[in-house]
Amino acid sequence: MSIAARPLAVIGLCLAALAAPTAQDTAPNRRAFTIVARDGRFAPDRIDAVKDDLVTIHLRSEGAPHSFAIDAYRLMKRAGAGETVTFQFRADLVGRFVYYCSLSADAQCADMKGTLVVTER
Repeated sequence: MSIAARPLAVIGLCLAALAAPTAQDTAPNRRAFTIVARDGRFAPDRIDAVKDDLVTIHLRSEGAPHSFAIDAYRLMKRAGAGETVTFQFRADLVGRFVYYCSLSADAQCADMKGTLVVTER
C-alpha cells in the first residue's frame, strides 16, 4: 500500500468501526420474574419484555403442582407442590402471548392464565 493510500485506509477502518454495532447494542437485556402459582391463579398475571430479552422465570408452586406453558414459544415447565423451577427463554417473538397451567388434575388449573407482552426494541 502506498503512503498516500494509508490515510484513506485508516479513515475507512474508523468509519467501519463507527458503523458496527457495539456489544452493548447487540447484547440482550436480562429480565427475571418470580411467578407464584396458587389458588387457581398466577401472580403476577402479566409480564413484560422487549424483543430478544433473555427472560428468566422462577415458577413457585404453592399448594398443588402447577405448570407454566406458552404455546407460541413451545414452552412448558412443571413445578411440584411447594417447589420452585427456574428456566430461561429468549423473547424473540413480538406480541401478546397467553401463559397458562396445562395440568388437568385440578379444576382450578383451567382458569389459570396470564399474559406475556413482548414489544419491539
